[in-house]
Amino acid sequence: MSTHAHTPHDMVYAFAASPDYANDKTMFLVTDGSYTGWRYNEILRSTDRGLNWTDIPNGMNHPYEYSVLRVSPKFATDQTVFAGLKGKGGIYRSTNRGDLWEPYNTGLAAWNKIVRKMEVAESSNGYVLFFADANGALFRRSSADANWVQVLDKTNKVAFIAVSPDYATDNTLVIASDTGYLQKSSNGGNSWTNLGNPTGSIIYDMAIAPGNATEIFLATPSFGIFYSDDGGSTFINKGANLPNEAINNIAVSPNYAIDRTVFCTSLTKSVFKSTDSGDNWALFNSGARITKQTSLLNELTDLQVSQTYATDKTIFLPVFDGLFFSQNGGTTWKQRQTRRGILTGLALSSSFSSDQKMIATTYVGRGIAISTDGGTTWSASGWPNPRERKLNFFDSDIVQNPDSTQTVVSARNAFVGNSTDFGASWTVKFVPRFPDIRPDLVTFTTLAASPNFANDQEIYLGSRFHGVLQTKDAGKTWQLQRGVPLNRPITNVAVSPNYANDRTAFAATRGGQVWRTQDGGNTFLRVGTSSIVSVGWVGQRYTWVAISPQFATDNLVLVGTNNGIYRSTDGGTTWTKETHASVGSNAVVQQVEFSPNFETDRKVFVNVRGKGLFRANLNGAGVVTASLNTTLSLLVNENIQFTEFQISPTYAADSTIVGATRESIYKSTDGGLTWAVAGFPDN
Repeated sequence: MSTHAHTPHDMVYAFAASPDYANDKTMFLVTDGSYTGWRYNEILRSTDRGLNWTDIPNGMNHPYEYSVLRVSPKFATDQTVFAGLKGKGGIYRSTNRGDLWEPYNTGLAAWNKIVRKMEVAESSNGYVLFFADANGALFRRSSADANWVQVLDKTNKVAFIAVSPDYATDNTLVIASDTGYLQKSSNGGNSWTNLGNPTGSIIYDMAIAPGNATEIFLATPSFGIFYSDDGGSTFINKGANLPNEAINNIAVSPNYAIDRTVFCTSLTKSVFKSTDSGDNWALFNSGARITKQTSLLNELTDLQVSQTYATDKTIFLPVFDGLFFSQNGGTTWKQRQTRRGILTGLALSSSFSSDQKMIATTYVGRGIAISTDGGTTWSASGWPNPRERKLNFFDSDIVQNPDSTQTVVSARNAFVGNSTDFGASWTVKFVPRFPDIRPDLVTFTTLAASPNFANDQEIYLGSRFHGVLQTKDAGKTWQLQRGVPLNRPITNVAVSPNYANDRTAFAATRGGQVWRTQDGGNTFLRVGTSSIVSVGWVGQRYTWVAISPQFATDNLVLVGTNNGIYRSTDGGTTWTKETHASVGSNAVVQQVEFSPNFETDRKVFVNVRGKGLFRANLNGAGVVTASLNTTLSLLVNENIQFTEFQISPTYAADSTIVGATRESIYKSTDGGLTWAVAGFPDN
């Protein structure tokens, strides 16, 4: 069996702590979105040293991954945070601790907006921000500037940036090219001195010690650490007691003038500490593991020292294995979890107005949680769990049967189950491996059962690495839909409400593709190949399909992309882009659903990243004529954006919509006009 990473998977892709951490206990990080559908990355904020985390999505209306986070040196007064993006997203800035984000790209061309590295320095009256784009050009912008200014062109191939802790007085920064050549500026980047390539290799990290930028440390892949005590004119190799492998992170104590303390990590070990300016090193085990789930260079990705280290002795190690930190200068370490008990799926009873039943799936929690009172209280389901472990489930679906009973279908890695007593008991089937595809267990992302499940026993399941799987006997046997690509996670599967007659289902991928079967899964063909246009990197093209409840007569299908909504009125053969400003144009659509009462009310609901949940009206041609942002107040006032929402199947009677955040359920009983917390499924 293949070795898998830690549970929970709480990879940290970017991190920044407040410069006043000893007092405000604040830090920011980027991690994966909720597990279902392999959603977009999220920026989280903690104000209690990582015990609790809040998603802060307001204004982040882009489809890109994050590359770096940085906090203003004057955060205590200016409350400013920066996020650098990959994929031509540029930089977003918040001036209220992340409660609202706005693009900060004035003066940048489109090709400059892939942020490779970014550092912030303190100035006499604010901050100065430097970043290197994907081509290696260097840009600068101060808190007083209206535009970005290019200070080095792409021929410099800037790969790393180090700013002096005393930048406010010495205006010094050092940059390294992708081949290891150094340049230094003592006037904020206006002119440069070439320092050559002192290591004879590339550089993995750099740090300038406090003290007028005279001491510089370089981390290298082959020769340990290089050190200069004359501002970079000469370097010597240091590293007694360091292992014979790459040094990939280095960080200097802000109290260096007194404690002479430096920290580093090697390719497989963390964290080393020196109290004599790097002459000798001791290893203190942080607890961070090499997961083998990513490239070795991406495992131990970062190392930072609290700017209030003299007071709090805190070191941060945000890595692929999670967030680790020490509060005693590295002697002992703790891990902070960011992803326990988060919600991954939501489904409502087909008779919700009368029975108030709903099911939520969770990651590293109860697994499946059941409520029979509209979300107020929750209990664990009867899914077999003899070892009483924390369980990971990724989606559920509820089908109304002809005899008025209901069947619940749910899935966890390598297992699919169905229940006819709303989760009290389950028939669970193991999903076999497909060794010709990959040796791992099948990892599911989404599912949809046939509306005629009581008779045909069919379920479509989307996976992370195995494309779309289908069973026609409730999980006894499986077939892999080999027409659908295996190299991108399946973000959504949707089955026609008229499936018994038209045998139609759709699958959408994180590569921006839409696939359709019209013969009950025997063949899948791609639709909208040239007319459904996503943007950005292929792996970030999250896609969602919604089928009209009146599909038998209107043939209407909507596809949500990171480039707005596309509609088809011929069952998915041809597509037209929606142009309404709220949900079309460049909207990053995370989910779209038809009202169950669509024939009468002509409403659809669209969840737009960073903007909220919109209720839109469609005319007879399927075109949006008007829309209302139903969750704007939640987003602005409480940082609430739904990771998933569901509309009551009895919406015509109860006007109920239920939305899942990372840990809680919100409910509206007036079509989205007002919202209230309904409950916490993992409590």
